[in-house]
Parts: sequence; structure tokens; C-alpha cells
Amino acid sequence: MVRRIRTFIGSSPSFGGIATLAVTTLLCTGLVVGAPGGAGNAPGKSVPPESFTGGITPEEDAAQQTALHQWLMGEMPAGVLNMPLVVALTEPEKGELRKAQEDKSGPNAVGRTKLINEFVRFSPEAALLSHNPVRVGPGMLKATSDGGFVWAAVIRSEGAGAIRVHLDHLNLPDDADLFFFSTAGQAFGPYSRKGPNGDGQFWTNTLFGSEGIVLLRHYGPTGAADLKGTSFQISEVGHISQQFAAGLIAVTESFCSFNVPCIENASCHTATPADPAKSAVALMQWISGQFIYTCTGGLLNDTVSTSQIPYFLTANHCISTSGNASSLETYFQFSLPCGSTSCPPQTQPGGIQRLGSTIKATGTGGDFTLLQLNQAPPAGSIFLGWNSTAVANTNNVPLYRISHPAWAPQAYSDGHVDTSAPTCTGWPRGERIYSRTTTAGTEGGSSGSPVLNASSQVVGQLSGACGTNVNNACDNVNNATVDGAFAFYFNSVKPFLDPTTCTPVTEVCNDGIDNDCDGLIDCADPDCTGSPFCTCSPVGSLCSVNSDCCSNKCKGPAGRKTCH
Repeated sequence: MVRRIRTFIGSSPSFGGIATLAVTTLLCTGLVVGAPGGAGNAPGKSVPPESFTGGITPEEDAAQQTALHQWLMGEMPAGVLNMPLVVALTEPEKGELRKAQEDKSGPNAVGRTKLINEFVRFSPEAALLSHNPVRVGPGMLKATSDGGFVWAAVIRSEGAGAIRVHLDHLNLPDDADLFFFSTAGQAFGPYSRKGPNGDGQFWTNTLFGSEGIVLLRHYGPTGAADLKGTSFQISEVGHISQQFAAGLIAVTESFCSFNVPCIENASCHTATPADPAKSAVALMQWISGQFIYTCTGGLLNDTVSTSQIPYFLTANHCISTSGNASSLETYFQFSLPCGSTSCPPQTQPGGIQRLGSTIKATGTGGDFTLLQLNQAPPAGSIFLGWNSTAVANTNNVPLYRISHPAWAPQAYSDGHVDTSAPTCTGWPRGERIYSRTTTAGTEGGSSGSPVLNASSQVVGQLSGACGTNVNNACDNVNNATVDGAFAFYFNSVKPFLDPTTCTPVTEVCNDGIDNDCDGLIDCADPDCTGSPFCTCSPVGSLCSVNSDCCSNKCKGPAGRKTCH
């Protein structure tokens, strides 16, 4: 039998499937991007890890959120908090959740999405724009002293422990930003006029609690004129069940009370080959259809020394489509001190949140997806090294892992390759690495976590478990742990991780690629001298004054201004 180690916040018959050794395994199909991989097709190559230079520290992240939150609370029109847009799961939807939560053979279900479809249009109200707040749709609108306007609305999902909001059909002026924040202190944005993905729709960051405030700020001076054509849709709420948000504490026989007994805190395991992964691995959360899912992934290094691209490895059965990738939210540096008995609720993971990604390569063979994150990882991150030498048929190779089982903080496990372990249908040895866990274990949510060799190099990522007792995540005798083999699909990710061949073309000064093969990228290349991308910042970049921006428009809250 086979057990996938993907946790999701909802229910779906496509995942968490159980199959006997002789029956076809329930696998997702996925887009294959890049060159096809294959066992033994690529020569073995060893790449060391690399420390990330730059990024935001936890202290800086907290300070920025505090400053942004204070500004947003001051900008919010009076009366907004008194008129929330309230949604609630229906009894059938609650029943579906309860059934999924009681099903121990499948993934861990803790929530789902809920349709709203609230259109916000301002054309009829443009003539009413004044410094006295007026109701528009589910929110309140008022003019601002700089000739712009601000609109805000509260979204409440009854009984939620955490929420996200899907904003769609964005038709916003150039001089406007969207924000999403809570009264408790979390604050995210600005989101640009077409959204982080540039396609006019996006899922916001996650807020803890049942309420979030959507705020649209136009900076003027043409607020009245721009208001007429402004519109967008609040289409969905991502609702995470509150029952998981309280009363959860660690117990001696398991890491957190919601983990199976064999899960162990990564902070209690030091000086192991898994140590670099603590600064590379992130908890993943994304939207797919009606449900919210979670897996694990990790940053990967490439062979280009002149740039640092945030490539991120996970499993194909976690994310395999561009739509899912765009809604990805990663939580870096989410850990708990050794010996702590205060695990956060599953709905409220810690760490630094990063939003959005794009798929570079993915495939069901080897169960891999290589993403590129839209935002830089936090300060102190490490891009993991990797080794394309096959290990699947070498017995007793030691393996090490950091993962986020069941939304828990970082957990540790280790084991060794077992070439005698029976294989599951659809998961042949060579394409997959079969191993026996020696220390601790994995469970739902660990899928996609990189597995490292004794040199701290990635050799694969977690697919699931195969054996005769897969409903028991701690049975390491009757179950084998199964990883997609990096060596098998290396040819598919090689164009990104090891672009050793280069065909010179004219240098493009804003794509992060060495187009002319001279070892210099973008503005570091003399060919880009005088390029507007190298003398000013494009739309969406952080700025301090107008002259920083190619558009000569630097607007937004102090310390968080962006080019418009």
C-alpha cells in the first residue's frame, strides 16, 4: 500500500489515496516543463550550498508590519469595523469537513474555501467622494487629503481560525494599492494594481483569526476622476477551521499534540547533515479549487555564481499547475526551541511569510516540481546543495530530512536507503528512493521535503510511504519511506540549476539571466549601461523618492513606498 504525505485543508478524492502493491497507485498528472529526465541520463554532479545575501530579518519583518499596520489603521474610514461582510460554512460543508477529519486513512482536513462573489464598483458613487465616509458595497469610502481616496471593508468568516481572501477582476488606477490586514497587528501589501502575478487576480497572505480588512488606497491627486473606473471582486474566502486554533500543546510522546507520536522537534537534533535544511525548508500553503493544502519544500542552489535565484523544490503531487503556484504562501524559519511545550495552532504557523511562485519544471516521473519564488527568502536563508549521482540502488546510504508534518514547526527524521524494500505500483525503484526511517518520522504535510545525503546535499524529495501498514505513520518496519529521485529527473531541472551551456544573445537588462554568456547579469553587465532598468526602478519596486522610479511615481506608506 502507499500513503501520500501531503496534508490539505479540505477534502479531495484525488489525494491521500490507498493502493495495494499490485494495483496502480493513485498519482496526479502534471505538466512537464523542460527537458525530460531519466535514470542515468545525466552525469553525477555535486553542488555545495550557498548562503543567501540580503533578505529581511524577523526583526525587520515585525517592524515593517507594525509600521504598516499603524498606517493602515489610521487610513481606514470610520465605521468600517461596524459593518463586516459575514460568510459562514453551511451545515453540509461542516459535515464534509467533519467526515474528512474523521477519515484517518486520508489527509488531515482543517478547512476549505467559501464563495463570496462581492463586486465592488465605484462609478455611481464618484460624485459622492468627500471627506465624510459613505458606504460603497460592503465597505466605506472617503476622500483623502492628498486628493486620493481610501475604501475598506471587513471580511469575517464565522468560526475561522485563519483566513485568506481571493481578489479578482482587478480594475485599479495606476496610483492605487491594495492591502490586507487585521486589527490584531498583521498587515500585508501593497499589492499592485494587477496583483502580484500581473493577471488581475490573486490570493492574499493569510491572517490569523476570523476577520481581515481589505483596504484600497489611491494616492491622488486625481482621485475623483480615477474612482469612476475603479472596480474589483472579492470572490472567495479561504476558511481554516477554528477548532484547530486553540488548546494545542506539546506532549511528551509527540512533538505537538496534533502530531503522531514519532514526530520529533528539529531543534532537538543539532550537528547533523540536516542542519543546513533548517535555513532552507519552508511550510507551504496554497489554494486549489475548493480547498487549502499544505506541503513542505526547500530552496535549491544553482551553479551561477553571479546571481541568487530563489528556486524551490517540492513534490509534483503537491503543486503542478501555475494557478496553484501563484497562490503559494511559504513560511520560512518556522521552528520551536527544543523542550518547548507551546506549539502554535495548526492554523497559525510562525516564521516569515512569502507570497507567490511560478513553475519552472514539474513532472510525475520522480514526483518533482521546481518553483521560483516571487519574493526573496528571508535573511539567513540557505540555498541547499544537491548531488545528481543516483543513490536509489545503493543500499544503506544515510538520508536526513527537515519537514513540516501537519503544519507543525520544523521536524527532524533520518534513515537509510533500503534496496530490499518492496516497491509500490507506479513508483519504481530508481525513479524513487526507498528507505527505512531510523529516527523519528514524517506524516501529512511532510510531502515535498528535501531529503539530504551525509554531505547535506539534496538527492530527492518526499513522495510518501509504501508498505502494508501505511495508516500508521510511525510503523517504520512494515512501511518504507519513498522519495522522488533527484538523479532521475535531473535533466528536467538542469536548465535552471546547472545552465552550463549558453548561446549568446543580446543582453536583457531586467530578467535575471546572463543572456550574452559573459558571466554578468542585468545591470552588472556593461551592456546595460544607460538602460532605464539600471538607472531607475520598475513598477512595484520599493522606493524612497519619485526619482527612484522609472515612472517618477513613488507612493505609499512611509517605509513601504513602491513605484507606480
